[in-house]
Amino acid sequence: MALGAERCRKGAGKPVARPDGQSRPAAGSFKPRREMQIPTMNMKRAHLIAAALIGSSLVLGRPAAAADAPTVDSILARHLEAVGGKEAMQKVHSRLIQVRIESESIGNGEGEIYAKAPDRQRSHIELGGLGAVDEGFDGTVAWAKSAMEGVRVKTGDELAKVRREAQFNPELKLKSLYPDLAYKGMEKVGDEDAWVLESRPSATSKERFWFSAKTVLLVRIESEYEGPQGVINANLFPGDYKVFDGLKLPCAMKLKTSSGGQGLEFTIKFLSVKHNVEVDDSKFAKPAE
Repeated sequence: MALGAERCRKGAGKPVARPDGQSRPAAGSFKPRREMQIPTMNMKRAHLIAAALIGSSLVLGRPAAAADAPTVDSILARHLEAVGGKEAMQKVHSRLIQVRIESESIGNGEGEIYAKAPDRQRSHIELGGLGAVDEGFDGTVAWAKSAMEGVRVKTGDELAKVRREAQFNPELKLKSLYPDLAYKGMEKVGDEDAWVLESRPSATSKERFWFSAKTVLLVRIESEYEGPQGVINANLFPGDYKVFDGLKLPCAMKLKTSSGGQGLEFTIKFLSVKHNVEVDDSKFAKPAE
């Protein structure tokens, strides 16, 4: 049985308990990323879409560090508190998110994103006349399917990136997922001051995370990695955080991607969130060629 389903547009305004007994407003601002292939689009541009969808289901918030001398450990500790805490996370083992995609260049669409412990992912998006785009990870194999390319298995940086992002409740294990995380100082994201952490998971990839110094939530993620058509750069801006079953999730994410001189922008909005839904492992398996 699900712990509960809540509409994003109804989820605001619920306070989040703090260890000192006070409360913090549930509002925050954040903003997105992932790759996909679409029938009537240039292949390189299509790859920029899929790179955002599954990962967007896992984006929660990540904390800021102490005011004077932040460290990676202090940032990650406050991150865990900001998104609901270890106890609340351990009560959730699966998630189903209904999403809407909005873009001036590729049109609008709707779909769903599944995530399941310990490391399963699946997304399905219908983009009107452009057709369906699917991605999945079964714990070993990462794949994508579209009318343009059929079924494609991911390797290299792509596979490693999916494997990290597929970890359910990644806030509990960020230090092990990114063992070389380093504090890079403070920067502005819009009008907000944010602490920056950086990791280089491989010689050809980089991840940077911006945590709001005010809300202690993630406000930007930048990824750079080798994709099938060359280097992909993706900037995800999470926002509109709301509380679901004690966990704070972003209900809107703007994604900006570029590769080979081509760019794409779109917004992912969460329409509903359900926790602890029953999902058979076959849902994540690579489809037949």
